[in-house]
Amino acid sequence: MKILLALRPCSPGLAQRLAADEALARALGAKPNPAVGFLFPRFFDASGPVLPRLLALAEGEPVSFLRDVQCSAPELTACSHFEVLCRSIIGQSRADSKATMAAYHQEALHATASRWQVRLPQRIYLSKVVGDSAISHVDEWTGEYVIGRQAAQALQASGLTGFELRPVLHAKTGEAHEVGSHLVARELLPAALEDATVFETFDEGPRQPSTPRRYGFLSYAEGALEPSPDLARTAEPWGSWRTPVWIVRQRARAWFDQAQVRGWKFQPVLAAGSRLHAEHTQRWNDLLGTLRAAGASVLASD
Repeated sequence: MKILLALRPCSPGLAQRLAADEALARALGAKPNPAVGFLFPRFFDASGPVLPRLLALAEGEPVSFLRDVQCSAPELTACSHFEVLCRSIIGQSRADSKATMAAYHQEALHATASRWQVRLPQRIYLSKVVGDSAISHVDEWTGEYVIGRQAAQALQASGLTGFELRPVLHAKTGEAHEVGSHLVARELLPAALEDATVFETFDEGPRQPSTPRRYGFLSYAEGALEPSPDLARTAEPWGSWRTPVWIVRQRARAWFDQAQVRGWKFQPVLAAGSRLHAEHTQRWNDLLGTLRAAGASVLASD
């Protein structure tokens, strides 16, 4: 497992100092920029020599990082469940977005096994046709997926459990039309474990319910996910607009690859007590401690 970081835009002074260090500039992928002097888009291994040198040159200046976490093929094979991540987005028209938003506001929030409630949207409005072999996130804000005709037929024949396909609706008529299917799962998982990588935010203001954010992978108590179907959703609103994210079993990931369906990528869901969970916990505790001590931060997952 590797935690990778990429420096967010920093002050012109720090950008100049970093660019002047030839080895560091190369490791960070320094690119000239008229606004701040240089940008540094390249990800680097947070456990290597780059981060200490960068923080030393920052001289206490607050800096922040994007993050990514990578696992080896054997580590992925050892996991029983995965979180789904979006690799394909299909845009809505203004009318689609307005109708979907109105439908969202009519949906009640559902109590869960966690301390948060979630929204499980039942209606999606879309004008564009979904690619035949694609699963696509609807716009960037909905938290919902649609699936193309060919992929939907393969999914229905797969024997996988926990999902249903609903019609995609036309914004003007409110009726179903043939652009794809809305992929729906209503079974919610047990509460995920909360550790140093999980925290609360109040995105809608201090008087609103909090929403959870995190840095790393989701973790669950050992055996907690055994009764779950092949496709399910979390008890926490990790997604947009208080929607839960998708969790799938290893065999669902294998089907996705074998069927050559486009649009999802997968990151591990960890079981407490496993080697990968212990390594994940240690790496994040060490990294977050180092960043806090230097006045630096890492951006959380949405």
